[in-house]
Amino acid sequence: MWSVRAFWGQLFVILLGCCTVGCGLVRNAIQEDRRSSHSLPAFTHRPGTWRTEAVRMRDGVELSTRLLLPEGVERAPVVLIRNPYDLGPFIELSCDLFVRYGLGCVLQDVRGRMASGGEWWPLVHEVADGEDTLRWLVRQPFVDGNIALYGMSYLGGTALAAVAGELPVEVKTVVVSVFGTDLREVVSERGLLPHELLTAWAAFMPGRRETRAAGDAYRKMLEHRPHFEADVAAFGAPLPFFREWLKALEPGGALWQRPENVALRRMPERPGVPPMLLVGGFDDPFLSATLRTWESLASRERSVMVLGPWNHLGMQGGAVKTPGIKDDMNQWAFTIPWLRHALQGVPLPYDTGRVVVAGHGDAGARVLPAWPPATREQVLFLDTAPAEGAPGACTSASLSGQSPSTPASLTYRYDPAKPWRSEGGGRGLAFALYGRQGTPQGPVAQTWPCARQDVLRFVGSPAESELRLAGRARLRLRVRSSAEDTAFVAKLVDVDAKGRALHVTDGAATLRLPLADTPAPLPYAPGSEREVELDFRPTSWVLAKGHRLGLWVSSSNYPMLSAHLNTARPWYEETTPVVAAQTVELGGTEGASRLLLPVELRAEAATASVH
Repeated sequence: MWSVRAFWGQLFVILLGCCTVGCGLVRNAIQEDRRSSHSLPAFTHRPGTWRTEAVRMRDGVELSTRLLLPEGVERAPVVLIRNPYDLGPFIELSCDLFVRYGLGCVLQDVRGRMASGGEWWPLVHEVADGEDTLRWLVRQPFVDGNIALYGMSYLGGTALAAVAGELPVEVKTVVVSVFGTDLREVVSERGLLPHELLTAWAAFMPGRRETRAAGDAYRKMLEHRPHFEADVAAFGAPLPFFREWLKALEPGGALWQRPENVALRRMPERPGVPPMLLVGGFDDPFLSATLRTWESLASRERSVMVLGPWNHLGMQGGAVKTPGIKDDMNQWAFTIPWLRHALQGVPLPYDTGRVVVAGHGDAGARVLPAWPPATREQVLFLDTAPAEGAPGACTSASLSGQSPSTPASLTYRYDPAKPWRSEGGGRGLAFALYGRQGTPQGPVAQTWPCARQDVLRFVGSPAESELRLAGRARLRLRVRSSAEDTAFVAKLVDVDAKGRALHVTDGAATLRLPLADTPAPLPYAPGSEREVELDFRPTSWVLAKGHRLGLWVSSSNYPMLSAHLNTARPWYEETTPVVAAQTVELGGTEGASRLLLPVELRAEAATASVH
């Protein structure tokens, strides 16, 4: 997705230009700015005129499909974009750019959206509809035999879904930004729902058209219990796809058994999958899905992945900025050469089989053979001893390289009616859809939770030299709870000498889903001890010399994640929350609560410019 407000601003400029000096001049100015700011080669063609066709799917549903070719060109390689968003002029600008390099562009409204027929049900029809559209496309006289699939966010999902079907040999490549093929971790964090992503998106995309009152609908959905009926509270009728997401929060949910989702998940490892250009962001909610697609990609040696410190808009948020890179979800400096190479045979100006990485705190971008790079595991134990000399607004316990020999425990009360509010991170989209109603993304400066009795604070020693975290940190906690089920969440923060704490990454686990590979919910006896392991979101973070790593442990991170209501029933079916007494056990010789950090072994790599 992109910023709706930014879209309307750009659309206003386009429309104003159309009224005063003509649409063509305004589009030319926009594209010349893109070309120069991304260091792209000179344009080779002018855009022609749009035309529209109705493409019939196998079940008779017709999808509105528009075509743009370069002026004076009857046959060309084409880029297919399948789109669910009612933001036509904004997306048309991408097509307009492609045709200036001699490529045709086919832009289709997905099923159930805008001018296309059928029922809107996110991702369910995209494999079959993508397959049918490609079958139609290869028969068209305007196609020269070379096709690329392209898209950002959901549009990228439609591109990947098309590859999961029966793929024609004419499809030469796929270019996808901020999306992936395995969405299980995106939808569910150990049974918790990312409200700022999925509830916010459902409120924005309930039917054929976006609702103008989406922000109000989102607030109603957040406040309503049981959450399973929040759709009725907001729209007066159920949203079947939203309810299916809720039922898929536990492993084995019916959503994940759908044939189209199984095909999408397995697609990257299929023989014959075309080379891909993948773009991901460390503050993007689809980061894990992007990484899993790359890790299992059969054509990885012929593909490229670009990772940057970007949110879902392709922008850098928060207080840390990485210089020498271009903020843009499209990454045109990679995309245009990639498409021209795959479709027109133009030499590629960069190597394949590589990952271009720009992380938080980097001096620029690096070219690596893989990501994450080789790391060592640094273990820090949670200790009740005060953190000596630690800056900050309040005292903290310590993170130590040695396990405390004497067992100890820390306790707090978690009240779901008063959850700990989210600040920063990379799980959300509401900031783009609803502006200030959403939680800001990225390495946001944190409010020290001194007044909260439900947050445990730990701070480590100052870093003796620069430390680079690369990959997933993990937190193993020995815990007890008075509840039949509950959640434990944690944030890693970077604390400087003045006590400013920046969000680095976060994770969560529930007692019934304590491990990432727990196959089904495990019953929990209140008061018993259980080890849970929180897998933090992957990160690339440079901890500067003298800075300290902080760890904050609680039971909520709302509304980035749903607030667990501390009952055995699924939280989305519950109406009455229960206050829980939470205990974290520390010390001892075996199974001590500890933080496991992926520290990069060597930070030596070739530099690159990410435009």
